[in-house]
Amino acid sequence: MINAQKVFQANIQQANELGFLYDHLSETLALPQNFDDLLRSQIVNTVSAFDKLMHDLIRIGMVKIFENQRVPTNRYLNEAVSIKHLPALAGGGATPPAISFEEIVREKLSVMSFQDPKKVGEGLSFIWSEEQKWYQIAQGLAMTDKDAKLKLRLIVTRRNAIVHEADLDPVTNQKQGITRMEATDISNFILALGNRIFELVK
Repeated sequence: MINAQKVFQANIQQANELGFLYDHLSETLALPQNFDDLLRSQIVNTVSAFDKLMHDLIRIGMVKIFENQRVPTNRYLNEAVSIKHLPALAGGGATPPAISFEEIVREKLSVMSFQDPKKVGEGLSFIWSEEQKWYQIAQGLAMTDKDAKLKLRLIVTRRNAIVHEADLDPVTNQKQGITRMEATDISNFILALGNRIFELVK
């Protein structure tokens, strides 16, 4: 799982570089338009990095359970697998069963999103039996679980407004304001959140 964390941290760093580019352009170029869309891209890429981390941790964790290297969770045990996959999982073929299982998991997870706090908790249930997941996560962030979930929900709402609504205010039809501090705060929170989840489930 350590590779998943390294990829996540690298993706966050790349997202943060958009903020540094914003600083450079804002300070050196006197143009009529601003460079706020760089900050919007930073937020979108930051949330995408977190979503990918969640997919990676869940996939890797499920494969480890399959290989008897982790304790299975109730959700893992109750997850349905199509009969068509049984021959590949039974062994004896050209592809090792664990590789076949990983492809099954990858396909299953490909239609899921792990951004909303509820979806994050549900996804972690595949590999982590902890009942009070957000309580444990928030403890490492020096927050209450309610505040941590609210903050993530607000970040995802803003990300969705950028991606699906061009970040336009529904009343004025003008782009919503965004600041460098806001983008940085979001990146810092998501980085801390991802690292905390990794430490809990690794």
